[in-house]
Amino acid sequence: MSKPISNKGKGKNKKKATPDPVLLGFPDGSIDPEQDSDAYSTKIGGVPVWLQSGFAPPAEYLKCGICRQSMYLLFQGYVPLANSIYHRVIYVWACNRRLCMRKEGSFTVVRSHLVDPEYLAAHRKKEEEKRKKEQLKLEQQKKAAQPFGAFQLGDLWGSNTPSFSQAASNAITTSEHDDKSTDTDTLTTTLEKMTLDTQSPSLQEQSQQEIPIVSFPGEYLWITEEDLNNYDAMGIDMERYREYIDMQNTLLEASSEDTTEEGTWGGEAYEKQQLPRGVDKQFKKFAERVQLQPNQCVRYQWGGIPLLYHQLQGHQQQSIRSLGGNCSQCGSSRTFELQLMPNILSLLPTSEYASAELSENNKKKDVNSWDIGMEFGTILVFVCEKDCHPVDIEQPSYVKEHVLVQFEQD
Repeated sequence: MSKPISNKGKGKNKKKATPDPVLLGFPDGSIDPEQDSDAYSTKIGGVPVWLQSGFAPPAEYLKCGICRQSMYLLFQGYVPLANSIYHRVIYVWACNRRLCMRKEGSFTVVRSHLVDPEYLAAHRKKEEEKRKKEQLKLEQQKKAAQPFGAFQLGDLWGSNTPSFSQAASNAITTSEHDDKSTDTDTLTTTLEKMTLDTQSPSLQEQSQQEIPIVSFPGEYLWITEEDLNNYDAMGIDMERYREYIDMQNTLLEASSEDTTEEGTWGGEAYEKQQLPRGVDKQFKKFAERVQLQPNQCVRYQWGGIPLLYHQLQGHQQQSIRSLGGNCSQCGSSRTFELQLMPNILSLLPTSEYASAELSENNKKKDVNSWDIGMEFGTILVFVCEKDCHPVDIEQPSYVKEHVLVQFEQD
């Protein structure tokens, strides 16, 4: 069975001297299609399972922005955050047509929330206590506003005539009653005039619409921390290698421009390497790191530094932390959360499925199986750093996040 990706220890006010460890996801057995119904599992392939049955994201999210055909689920991960009130899932979809690759819209990332019922009950209890405190405070303020406190001038003569403060209080009460009556009348009138708007269906109505689902066979993922001790088996000095990794992360975080002399580790010494012309240094680092645990399908590190497939180019040459842009809902910055690795392509039958979808005319052209289906080097996922929930607290939410796909360079 799969293991959920844990974010324990990432408290909102916690100061960390060192970043959280990188978590890796490895294949952990195929999923029986009849049992592929657990929204809290972490997997590659399979069918998308929503946190609340009957509440799916808009069908548009599941369509390729290029060919408008249904996309395949690449990854679904249950990734709750510490101190959060929500169950949380990340979905990654991709088009399985080679012609759509390297174009914006062929990959989609969606972040989903569903409030935890136990927390919701505690939250409501807390809000009720807060309301009672505010009400008591208002009553105390009203008493303090009376000019002679609880003692009234009329009491001196035993008069039944209301005092000035009583009259004022009665006036306020009457005014409040009139206002409430007016508000109630207005609300009643509004409700009477309301009609169903069939042109703008609700989230539930949208989710019940027919959504064409295409899927690969599913595979559970087992989540564990990255084991850097594997470097010992390769004869590499781990202490010096860690220093090297830290240096590279610092350089990547500050800027993606290749403005410093860099090298790679060989044997037990840090040696400067002269790479053949045209060979990307960053790709060499990527290959060396992945080679130690080649079966990895996902790398997870909230707020961490992604392992780039190649050096950033063009407009992407900027700070790693700014690559995700801003949240489309709340405007907050996005942060790196996870990346999908190329080993996924060896586990999911992308080429076979793409070949089966080709028309008979295209099949006669003897299309190379290596030239069909999706492709990628790595898929970087950036999400809202505030993990915003743009709808009512009790409603499930679906927010499109930023995806950056790096491909093999020509």
